[in-house]
Amino acid sequence: MNEAIFSGVLTKVYEQVSELLGDTYHAAKADIENSYHQYYEQYLERHGIVKVFCVGMREPIPLDDVYVAVQFLDEDAISRYKSSEDAERAFRERGRKSFNLDSDERQDGTQIANSKQFLMLLGGPGVGKSTFLRKVGLEALKGKKGNFTHTCIPVFLELKNFKEDEIDIEALITHEFETCGFPHPKELTENTLKLGDLLILFDGLDEVPKSNVDNVINKIGDFVDKYSQNRFIASCRLAAYKGGFKRFTEVEMADFEDSQIQNYIKNWFASTPDPQRHQLDESMETADRCWTMLNSSEHSATKELAGNPLLLTLLCMVYDRSQSLPRNRAALYEKALDVFLEEWAAEKRVHRGASMNLYLDIADETRMLSKIAAENFEENRLFFSKSELIKQIQKFGESNTNTLKTFNASEILDTILVDQGLFVERVRDSYSFSHLTFQEYLTANYITGDTRSIQGLVNQHLYDELWREVFLLTAGLMRDADQLLIAMEEKVKKSINTPRLKSLLEWTVRITDITDSQYSVQTKRNFAIHQYFLLKYLNDTHKIVKNKDKEPQDTNFDLFFGSSPHLYFQFNLHLKSNFKLYPDLYFEIDQSRNIYQNSNPNLNSDINLYLYQVRHLSPNIIIYHDFYRYISAGLHFSDFSDFADRFDEDLSERIKVINHIMEIKIFKDVNLEGIIQRFNEEQKFIKAVEKGKIVEPPIESIHDTWLTILGITDDMLAISDKEIENCFQYLHALELIIACKEAAAHVSPDVWERIEKRFFPTDLSSTT
Repeated sequence: MNEAIFSGVLTKVYEQVSELLGDTYHAAKADIENSYHQYYEQYLERHGIVKVFCVGMREPIPLDDVYVAVQFLDEDAISRYKSSEDAERAFRERGRKSFNLDSDERQDGTQIANSKQFLMLLGGPGVGKSTFLRKVGLEALKGKKGNFTHTCIPVFLELKNFKEDEIDIEALITHEFETCGFPHPKELTENTLKLGDLLILFDGLDEVPKSNVDNVINKIGDFVDKYSQNRFIASCRLAAYKGGFKRFTEVEMADFEDSQIQNYIKNWFASTPDPQRHQLDESMETADRCWTMLNSSEHSATKELAGNPLLLTLLCMVYDRSQSLPRNRAALYEKALDVFLEEWAAEKRVHRGASMNLYLDIADETRMLSKIAAENFEENRLFFSKSELIKQIQKFGESNTNTLKTFNASEILDTILVDQGLFVERVRDSYSFSHLTFQEYLTANYITGDTRSIQGLVNQHLYDELWREVFLLTAGLMRDADQLLIAMEEKVKKSINTPRLKSLLEWTVRITDITDSQYSVQTKRNFAIHQYFLLKYLNDTHKIVKNKDKEPQDTNFDLFFGSSPHLYFQFNLHLKSNFKLYPDLYFEIDQSRNIYQNSNPNLNSDINLYLYQVRHLSPNIIIYHDFYRYISAGLHFSDFSDFADRFDEDLSERIKVINHIMEIKIFKDVNLEGIIQRFNEEQKFIKAVEKGKIVEPPIESIHDTWLTILGITDDMLAISDKEIENCFQYLHALELIIACKEAAAHVSPDVWERIEKRFFPTDLSSTT
């Protein structure tokens, strides 16, 4: 604790106390100064640690060790969504990024606390409201060494203790000083309040018993008016706040964004009190590995939970115990849901009044929420009005003859909103689940309770990407996932319904190497078939150029390039805007990549080979790139050497890619050395052009050479748009079947052997 905080604050108090008590100034000063160290230690012990039992923490951690700077949403950002349609559109555009707003719409929490004398902090459960208040108090105690710029003595008051009609806030402050060992606490309280030297932290207005809320608001309001020269910060759950703090500026606490999540994970693993484990975590880079895993596509839904500090603590605990995040995420989400449903409120010992148990037990509430989640998800609805929610709750109660007489739909919704925070008001009277992950989990929970729902899930949504997580969670929740996988198998095999599609799949079996390597057979076949689609795309675009009636068959590119290199770049832009006339290969690369990603974005995590090609090298590199065909044999300009050097380096990188493909044995009986030879020829050609020599490029394009080497026939290239769509659906379903198998608690060996033999054959006879 920094003495500076009290030297400024208490000098005036010494004089007041000495006069009141008849003591000498020096005696009063000595008594009080001997106590401020004790106050600091007491504050640290009571409010300066983190320990959340409901997520598995057994040892307390110093708050300073794990704290991450928080951000607030300003009033404009809070009211950004004007309608539920607006909110849903914003969510869809952001993808799986929850409802977090952009960084430029946030404000630093410490700066706001310093700038606002009266501050009301709002937010959902577990977002860190109490932690922020306690942290501000710690910073105030540090004086000039802290981030709080005002010289104040912090007093932390938990409003859940405001149970009586008669509330004496001044007496509670006195009690805090007395508990922490200050002499003359009553006189100290009176004088610090009058001098405006206190920072009073009112924590948890939502935890006040319902019957006493208005009384507490009035008492706090009167107290703030009486001692308005002091500083005040209060907190309340957003759903419970109905106003009443007239002087206070209201801000909403924002969920963590990526940088905060990463910092929290780093702090968490660095804060372990065990020196040996701390050293081990540092050497093993545990925090970095946890962060990397959380960012993998496999755990994108799990990462949604990480924006909530309470649930992020749970994720850190889970990773700490197993050094991994579970493939079967159903159990993890069930635990996260339980934290909100009952454990968090129980741990905080909050008693607002009638709890959920008065209306529903926990099992019935879970069934009710599952039904609400599933019915809305089936209708592709993530937002629902208050009246709709009350109607759905009432309908659930009426459907059960054992419903308690105390069942009250409106009160149940209020409890879910305030005590549990599972529904969040995004727009006035329009709600969503706090996390899409919870709606998906509850939807899966509803489906697993009905055999017919399993078949309906497969029939209606097998190819719908929005339902992917529901499939995985359903597999994880089922005691035995055989029924789900069999239904998926029966559905997907209907996709391959033409001779040309069957021929294409037979080609993938024939061309891929099934010997052991770091990649699975299916990964290699997925890679092969996507190379087929890239080549087909290039083949089609070259045909468009060749057959364009209004354009000359042999375009003289010298007319576009001339002798100035900058004209090349202008022409490059022209190609991008008119790709049907002059398909620019850089444009083709982007389009090919988009076709790949849009057809099945979930394969990105599996087909690391493709990503090696288009991400880990130059973003414009692709092994079918055939730029030199567009260069006239007589092309030469002054800065051509710069272009030649870049292109030569580009070709060298392509050769590395081919060598990498050969090393990991993707293809079988494919002459990849022939492709390397062609790239070598390109290097010779570009060097000759650089020297001003007249050299004719090969007539056959690189992609034509690839077609020959890979054995892709004209008949295979004649595949229709509908067949392409079916093929992508087939690939999507195969990947999902594998993912469901890995996410399942149990799959029968016989069932999986049948699926493997049907969809992942090792010989051509198995494909018929």
